[in-house]
Amino acid sequence: MRRKRINWLPIILIVIVGLYWKSFGTGTPRPLQQTHPVESNNTRAEAEPAPHVPQHTESHHSDPKHLYLKVVGVHDGDTITGLDKDQKQFKIRLDAIDAPELGMPFGQASRKALSEKVFGKMVVVIVKTKDRYGRTVGHVLLDKRDMNLEMLKEGMAWHYAHYDHNKRLAEAEQEARGDRIGLWQDPNPVAPWDWRKAKKHE
Repeated sequence: MRRKRINWLPIILIVIVGLYWKSFGTGTPRPLQQTHPVESNNTRAEAEPAPHVPQHTESHHSDPKHLYLKVVGVHDGDTITGLDKDQKQFKIRLDAIDAPELGMPFGQASRKALSEKVFGKMVVVIVKTKDRYGRTVGHVLLDKRDMNLEMLKEGMAWHYAHYDHNKRLAEAEQEARGDRIGLWQDPNPVAPWDWRKAKKHE
């Protein structure tokens, strides 16, 4: 009886196909997959927020609560004009004080006192708000000295007590009154807000 010959070709093909699929599943990724890590990193980088820049490394000119200005104009005892590093102009109203108007007694003296302190100098304005005239309202500092406070100490302005309840500013006015300094030399000084109201009704 003749032995039946085994056809090895199908068996060999099955073995080869099996080895191929085994290497496909566990072996080295295909060339197209090699670009995947690069794409993944880019996607992650785009999703992550920009790193926070610590405040101490930022330019102080970018701080919205402070203005760093060169004083180029003094209008009266409580209003100045300054330029920032970009030559942008700001009109500044000194907060919590009200100086005599130029047409009032001590109005010119008040303007001169403030001008001698700040004109042509670099100041820091601690911004509080803006008024209805578009002026920036705040405290003006020169070498860490509060010009608003100094104008009160020298009797060159009234404390705007109706709108401000700062005890230190109130005490500065009271001391100037007691020592009869500046405008308090007048036996009957008129408050600027009362003077303006009277002028409106003339």
